[in-house]
Amino acid sequence: MRSNKTFGIAFFVKKYQQDKQGNVPIYVRISVDAKRLDMSVQRKITLIRWDEARCTARGTKEETKQLNGYLGQVKSQLTACKEELVKERKLITTEAIKNRYLGRDERGKTLKGLIEYHNQEMKDELAWGTQKNYYTTQRYVYEFLQKKLKTSNLYLDELNYKFIKDFVKFILQRHPDGHQKPCTQNGAMKHAERLRKIVNLAIKEEWLTKDPFVKFKLKFEKVERGFVIAIKFKCLFGFKHSLKI
Repeated sequence: MRSNKTFGIAFFVKKYQQDKQGNVPIYVRISVDAKRLDMSVQRKITLIRWDEARCTARGTKEETKQLNGYLGQVKSQLTACKEELVKERKLITTEAIKNRYLGRDERGKTLKGLIEYHNQEMKDELAWGTQKNYYTTQRYVYEFLQKKLKTSNLYLDELNYKFIKDFVKFILQRHPDGHQKPCTQNGAMKHAERLRKIVNLAIKEEWLTKDPFVKFKLKFEKVERGFVIAIKFKCLFGFKHSLKI
């Protein structure tokens, strides 16, 4: 695999796509060898504020600094996408870099995308009660990403033993809202078990090459038979109970 391809990134504006406010769209041009690909960066600017020689916005205002900072991020991310492809010994093309940047290739498969795909695929195979349990697990995973990992999503290849261990710990230490009871050890294990089934789907689809659950052991606590009988007795006679696993 050749890694010495010429590679370049440049920003430009499309002068003939000016809107009623006098703004023109900003594009980025990705170049690999003699091939080029143009992609919108979803930003606009007035022609007078665009420095064509430097491929940046003119001025010292905060708005200009933010725009140039954003363009810098786009350039860094595109460069990182190219470097990732090199390390993975993938073919380096403008289209491959664009797809990696937009999350359209295999590296772009995410945890949230997997969960939503699983729930869609299984909606006709699972009973509604089981589906609701998967939706609860989904909610806990999203909450874990936001509150503990401070992110909105993860790539599937970022999943590992530590992620699973910390997810279970998060569930056990989570303080529920309202009158909901904290999750028990067995309840946390049920969520981990459902997440494992979701991850197994990614392995079957060949979106993952390594199983992040391979070192993780589900540890359910034994429930006393007398306690189970008491619960069944309550059910038979119409008493309400809040046992949930």
